[in-house]
Amino acid sequence: MEGVPRQEAKIHKSVLVDQMLKYLCVREEGVYVDATVGDGGYSEAILSKTGGKSTVVGIDIDESAIKVATRRLARFGDSFVPVVGDYAQIEELVREEAGFDFVDGIVFDLGLRSELLAEPIRGFSMKLKGPLDMRYDMKSEKTAYKVINTYSLERLENVLRKFGDVKQARKIAKAIVQRRQHAPIEDTLSFSEVVKSAVPKTMWDEVIPKVFMAIRIEVNDELDKLKSALYGSLELLKPGGRLVVVTYHSGEDRVVKKFFVTESKDCICPPGVPVCRCGHVKQLEIITKKPIRPSAEEVEANPRARSARLRAAEKVRREYA
Repeated sequence: MEGVPRQEAKIHKSVLVDQMLKYLCVREEGVYVDATVGDGGYSEAILSKTGGKSTVVGIDIDESAIKVATRRLARFGDSFVPVVGDYAQIEELVREEAGFDFVDGIVFDLGLRSELLAEPIRGFSMKLKGPLDMRYDMKSEKTAYKVINTYSLERLENVLRKFGDVKQARKIAKAIVQRRQHAPIEDTLSFSEVVKSAVPKTMWDEVIPKVFMAIRIEVNDELDKLKSALYGSLELLKPGGRLVVVTYHSGEDRVVKKFFVTESKDCICPPGVPVCRCGHVKQLEIITKKPIRPSAEEVEANPRARSARLRAAEKVRREYA
């Protein structure tokens, strides 16, 4: 359709929206941060719930995502504040770019935008031929091509095992190294074929998505950036403010769970230390003792929700120092 961006033609469907609104505890006049705004699904839900009376700061490192979200949320006017940037610098972006010292809630949806899979040039799809890219930030120097064609066997194996929970990591890493000895692996479909050569056909549908996910996480340094973003979020939240995080694989979930557990304690000294020496002060109250999972009905309507897990916590109500 002329004049309609392709991203909007196949709009991304957000997961666990009702649960997100419930645990974020959205209210009128509140200021919220959608730290992974994507095409604006969560931001739209928040602003719709409050009739546009709240404010949402939408952050994304992908400029194309910000453009889509801004068009989608234009009807809310100044209530939506778009910011292009890396959520690892969330504190700086919200305070210096958006102009808010503290906020009432922050939400992260760590899933891959569906639209990126429909854009072969971005290199995220395992079914469409495209360059081995996988960058969210197109200014970054690290690409999937660099990871796949230059990492050592041991480093590739570690990436696949750590970020994709790939049990066949060693075999696949060996296949990659052997293949590139003849010529560089140039595109997504060629890479898929290399992975296929290392595992039985019955495992392709399970293993290939995990391998692509692991490479994507390495390219974008996602887990280390997530850690930085969580600690930055802690500095931004008002007392009583809520932090909601939706993850899609065990590596992300472990990072979030560990952060919540650590920040919900007054002391994090090693066991056996008779007197606390760490000086750590409890910052969070965990709201979801176990991760919230989508219903069977939601998974049927939106298959990408299958692996989603939502965790939420509240900033303890103390006066600022």
